[in-house]
Amino acid sequence: MAFREVKKELNGMDKTEIVKLISEMYKKIPAAKTYLDIFATGEIKQLVEKYKKEIEKYIYPSGRNMQLRETEARKIIRTVQKMKITELNVELELHYVVCCLEVIEDFGYWDQGYYVALEKMFYNATSGINELGVEEKYEERIIGIIHKASEFGLELSY
Repeated sequence: MAFREVKKELNGMDKTEIVKLISEMYKKIPAAKTYLDIFATGEIKQLVEKYKKEIEKYIYPSGRNMQLRETEARKIIRTVQKMKITELNVELELHYVVCCLEVIEDFGYWDQGYYVALEKMFYNATSGINELGVEEKYEERIIGIIHKASEFGLELSY
């Protein structure tokens, strides 16, 4: 069903029917619950911590072969980006970059694709910071990331 048809259907519903529909979505669809919680409270701190743990689980090598699964971490971030909550995106993207830099530091990991993904994530985060106009809030973290990246031959700029 196209969005236009959904919108038409919603316009035909009265307020109580819409509230009932949203309530059902809240109960049955975890992503809808997450979005509506943020919509209602504006609080993302708890959600940031939840997603940070998931990202770490995939970025840090695991198993006997020290397998990296950072692509799974990027999938989480892409899913969260669909919610269009820029501050949440920035927090997760910066966390991803910091975790990747720690992997590089701890394991001496070198892979061109890994570095490219790290750089893209960094620039997505800085773009979000600029969009929000909160450069001062993130300045210290950004400087730390740029400095650490330079130790590994990555030239990130802001």
